[in-house]
This record gives sequence, C-alpha cells and structure tokens, in this order.
Amino acid sequence: MSCTSKFVYSKDYSTYRFSDDHPFNQMRVELTYDLLEEMEALNKTDLISPRYATEEELALFHSREYIDAVKKASVGNLDEEDALEFGIGTEDTPMFEGMHEAASLIVGSTLSAIDEVMEGRADHTLNLGGGLHHGFERKASGFCIYNDGAVGIKYLQKKYNQRVLYIDTDAHHGDGVQWAFYGDPDVCTLSIHETGRYLFPGTGNVNERGLKEGYGYSFNLPIDAFTEDESFLHVYETAFRKVTAYFEPDIIVS
Repeated sequence: MSCTSKFVYSKDYSTYRFSDDHPFNQMRVELTYDLLEEMEALNKTDLISPRYATEEELALFHSREYIDAVKKASVGNLDEEDALEFGIGTEDTPMFEGMHEAASLIVGSTLSAIDEVMEGRADHTLNLGGGLHHGFERKASGFCIYNDGAVGIKYLQKKYNQRVLYIDTDAHHGDGVQWAFYGDPDVCTLSIHETGRYLFPGTGNVNERGLKEGYGYSFNLPIDAFTEDESFLHVYETAFRKVTAYFEPDIIVS
C-alpha cells in the first residue's frame, strides 16, 4: 500500500514576522524545506501551492470586527487602545506592516492542504507554517493572529461535512481551538501539553471536557516539564488509539 504525502511551502511565510528579535520565526519552515531537499525526500510533485484565505473564509471562525481591526493594523491605521481590545499590539503579538496578508497566507495554505486531501490528491499534507492555535474569534494571542486550525476545521465542516478529530502536541495548550469547538459534538479535541501550572496559557486541565452537546469531546493530558520521550510516546499512542476508537472521526487535523 502506497501513501502520498504533500508539503505546503512558500518563501512568503517569512512575511509573518513581528520583529527581528521576536521568538516566533518562520525560518524554521525554510530550514525544514532545505533539509528535506538535501535529503532528497522532497520533489516538485510533493509541493502544494499556497494561497491567501479570503475574508469569507477567515469569517468562518473570526468575527468581521476582528478581521477589520487586523486589516487596519496591517496598514498602521489602528490606534493602540483599539488594538489592545483585540489582543494586537501586545509584547507577544505586536502590530506589523502587512500582518493581515501574512496571516491570511498561513490560513490559506492550511485550506490548500485540506483540499489536497479531500479532493483525493494526497493521503496526508503538512503546512509547517501553520498551527497558530492560540487565536480566538475576536482576539489575537500568543503570537497567533488568525487561527488556521480553527478556520480549517470550520472549512472541513462547511465544505466537506466532516467529523473532525483535532490533535495538539505543542508544549502549550491549544486553547483557541479547544474553546472554538467546546460545545460541538462533531469536533473532538485532544491536547497533550506541559501542565499549565507554570506555562502559558494556563489552561488545558483534565476537567475541561466540553460543554452541553460537546461534553465528552474535549480531552486534555497535561504532563510535567522534562517528560522524556518514552513516557510521552506512551501517553500519545495510548490516548490516540482510545480517543480515535471512541470518536470515530472522518479526518484528523494535527
């Protein structure tokens, strides 16, 4: 059995850059691309062309008011007081020129990856520039302007009527995606992260299980800092198998 995997990449990912000394740096994507090429693990047929998400697509999750605020900030027309209402202009997520376009490219690239799978051209796709899981409906947070994961899941629901399992293994809890679908029984979220006792965003406790119809479809496994590989893999594999068997998703977004 052969398996087709594809990779979304654009040098324009580098435009998602808050400042020269900001810890979030998309150079990681370029280095990964270069490494895959050097290993001869990637060729042109494996690449997916990225695109910009439309405002209608962004609005599947984000409020129009928030999108308008980001667009204003993108051209320097949003004052500091209004910006802070939307989580923009903070130390973590400062304003920068072209931020709307840069963030829209990240989301659009995730949507391109989704279409590639759903239209049968690939079994798996990777947008390494994405995963901006702290973005909220009307607020930026933790380096994340638009939440490509949440928009992508809404897109899968609306365009393809999919039942989605979302898996998050970032050190930080995937709060933005969890809260977006906390009451939705057709989206199950599984997050394995460092305990929020000392780490941003401070959420992701085991008792965060979902709300109303979505109760029982949110799973959090907070683990201690310095957990070693063997223990992490045991947690991941055990939880993955049990949650997948329980929820029976149509597709997995990670």
